[in-house]
Amino acid sequence: MLIEDARAIEATAKRILAQVKEGSVSCEEMRETMPVLKSASAIITAAQTSAAVSIAGRERHGDGGTEVLSSEAGLSRQEARSHIKTAETLREAPAVRDAVESGRVSPANARRLAEAIDKTGARTVSDDGELLAKAETMRPDQFAKEARRWVVDRDGDGGESEHRRRRARRRLRMWDTDDGMVALHGEFDPATGRRIRNRLETEARRLYVADKKLAGTPAERRNFHQCMADALDALTASSASGEAAGSGKPFADICVVAHVDDATGKLVAELPDGVRLPEAVLEELACNAKFTGVVYDRKGKPIWRAESCRTATKAQRQILLARYGGCFHCAAHPALCQIHHIRPVSQGGSTRLDNMVPVCWDCHQRIHHHKWQIRTTNGVHTLHPPGQLHFGPAHAPDQPLLHLSGEDPPPELHPAGSGAPCSAM
Repeated sequence: MLIEDARAIEATAKRILAQVKEGSVSCEEMRETMPVLKSASAIITAAQTSAAVSIAGRERHGDGGTEVLSSEAGLSRQEARSHIKTAETLREAPAVRDAVESGRVSPANARRLAEAIDKTGARTVSDDGELLAKAETMRPDQFAKEARRWVVDRDGDGGESEHRRRRARRRLRMWDTDDGMVALHGEFDPATGRRIRNRLETEARRLYVADKKLAGTPAERRNFHQCMADALDALTASSASGEAAGSGKPFADICVVAHVDDATGKLVAELPDGVRLPEAVLEELACNAKFTGVVYDRKGKPIWRAESCRTATKAQRQILLARYGGCFHCAAHPALCQIHHIRPVSQGGSTRLDNMVPVCWDCHQRIHHHKWQIRTTNGVHTLHPPGQLHFGPAHAPDQPLLHLSGEDPPPELHPAGSGAPCSAM
């Protein structure tokens, strides 16, 4: 019975394809058909996933059904694993699962809902009908941004928890391939990834334009992907300068869109694609950035622009590294160091030598994301964990003073100006 129904679906799909290809169907009818096909496709995916899970359970495969779904449905192992994981998570949220299995929610949006459940709980997602309605109507790229914002709002910490989750997933791998090439694969949190991409694309564009001017024929020019590879090589070779290789000039690093939330009055900072930046990340970026401020009116038209340089000059960096020899706290190599403002620029801190120290990446993370504090004693800066008690220098106690019972205590124990006499034994 099951195979007969599946074959009937296949035959129907072939008839639909034939009608579309022969050109006899109107555009309006094809538009009406596409949402129905979308729903049918989502239901078929749910059926395949459920069948793979059932087979793996009965035959005790131990992988949840990933191998069956991959081999029988023609999916990559990564895609199959994603479908299986989504199905497992949605079991905890029946309302969401029903929306997916009825075809109202696409597999891509179902995956985003499953991620939201992992981070906030099945009850929280199930109780939010507005989120589910958006999952049914939004395109996957739109809903991905909406789901990220939704999770950040439920965390209640301005995106710090989400940023830490993403930071924990960062990785970079390099390996030798069978044909003698060297492959590289990396994943980064949104802020770091955007900065790396902007640096590489800026330098790649410079190389690409230079090729067009100098190379004789198109065959002699590098394509953009080759320029990206060469840009990575050039930038890693000249990373200590912090400048675009060969240009000698600073270049765009990252764009942050900030506004004041009408409801809370707090500053909200996001990347252009809507990824929320926690306050700690914004402060970290401010330590090593040249800010270009642009104010827009309600229609999106720029009405004010100004620049403010917050980065240490080359001379200041050389002086600080010469003074400390590396990270001021752990003595890490100078090449690993950034310049940190002891008093943040956002709080009025200046870009002067007495307000800056070189810090390695690890120590910079401790300061901005784990609330470590810099203390200054006699011009010496030290870094301390949050909540650590700080005592002054130890000294011997004063010599105890003895007095007769019933007599006035010594002057030291009287209120100032009491003039009480001291009685000695």
